[in-house]
Amino acid sequence: MIKAWQKAQKRREPLLVIGEGSNVLFLEDFAGTVMVNSLKGIEVREEDDAWHLHVSSGENWHDLVSQTLEQGIPGLENLALIPGLVGSAPIQNIGAYGFELKQVCEYVDLLDLNTGEIDRMSSERCEFGYRESVFKHEFKVGYVIVGVGLRLNKQWSPLLNYGDLTKLDPQTVTPQQVFDAVCVMRR
Repeated sequence: MIKAWQKAQKRREPLLVIGEGSNVLFLEDFAGTVMVNSLKGIEVREEDDAWHLHVSSGENWHDLVSQTLEQGIPGLENLALIPGLVGSAPIQNIGAYGFELKQVCEYVDLLDLNTGEIDRMSSERCEFGYRESVFKHEFKVGYVIVGVGLRLNKQWSPLLNYGDLTKLDPQTVTPQQVFDAVCVMRR
């Protein structure tokens, strides 16, 4: 990524880093370099009360939600079927059905393309708001999110405040049932 950035800088052309292109629409030719984020990897560290995940930014978001659930790690099911990669999730603080990324985000690893240094930014430093973060503003150009840290509590409780989720019984519902209901609503 750094080499592509340096090349683009030398040529005085823009560099656009994209994920899967789910939120990209070109209305005219782009006179620059387009780079696809293909950083992969998911690390899970278990503690008594939570799972801590470090997820590379090139992982597909919905696949992450599915995989964690399959591994018995709930907590992301309300965010099922949100298009895009993990790296785009903090940019707009993705959210759905009463749940936002900021509720589980511990940190974001941000690569400074000018220096090659990675800054681990705490959730507080990300200044998450409704579909908002510092990554839309001061860290929009010259930076790339390369990883995201998530903390998923082992004491799971369903969030059932929206749509058909309100029809589910909070006493008996499972994370998989919430996931399935969210997928039905989003399709």
